[in-house]
Amino acid sequence: MKRVRIEYFDQNESFRSSLPRSGTIVRMFQDLSGNRDWALVYLDEPLEWQLKVGEPFQFRLACIDHFLIKSRWQDHRIGDAAPTSVFILLVEKGELPQTDNFDVRKYVHVAWGMCSSEPL
Repeated sequence: MKRVRIEYFDQNESFRSSLPRSGTIVRMFQDLSGNRDWALVYLDEPLEWQLKVGEPFQFRLACIDHFLIKSRWQDHRIGDAAPTSVFILLVEKGELPQTDNFDVRKYVHVAWGMCSSEPL
């Protein structure tokens, strides 16, 4: 099992205060479009996040205990020696992808992050 640390990089300043987060990669997935190398990261410390669920101004509190992350940079992989920029998708408690070919639209893309390996 690989340990990773995810720090804020760009695209959602309001999420900056929720990072950094560390966790363990528990499984790799492929999405419906055939994009491989999505890593499911079990967070050491879960977080709560307000998810927008409707118009106007409807929100609900979500407990996030996993991230789905994927490198944004070609020829860079999560867990390599060099850090890489990643997409961060929020995974609510109890909403884990069950099989490969998961639908990324089911998860909220909250920000871009920088992912680096941590020692075990």
